[in-house]
Amino acid sequence: MTRSDDVSWPSTYKRGHHRIPPPQLVVFGDVTMRWYMNQEERPLVATRGQLMDHVALSVTNLGAWVAKLKSENVKFLEQPYKFGDTRAVLIEGPSLEAIELVETK
Repeated sequence: MTRSDDVSWPSTYKRGHHRIPPPQLVVFGDVTMRWYMNQEERPLVATRGQLMDHVALSVTNLGAWVAKLKSENVKFLEQPYKFGDTRAVLIEGPSLEAIELVETK
C-alpha cells in the first residue's frame, strides 16, 4: 500500500493526518482491533522495550492459536510460557507491535 500525500484535520499532528490508506482492522466476535499507518517519514520500530510495550488479548485455546499462527509464518517473540496459573505467548503483529495472547480457563 502507498500512503497518500494528502492530509486532513482533526489530527494529533500539526501538519495534519494521512488517511489513505484507511485504518486496517480485524474483527473477532464483538471486538474490533484497529491500527493506523505510520504517520512519520521514518520506519516503524518494534514496540518491545518502549513505554507501551505490548497489547494483550485473551484466547480460550492457546495451543490452537499457536498452531494457526505458526502455519501462517507469524513471528514469535516468545514461545508459550507460564503466566500465573495459565499460559501465554508473544507474537509480532504486522506493524512490529508485540501482541500477547493469554489463555483463559
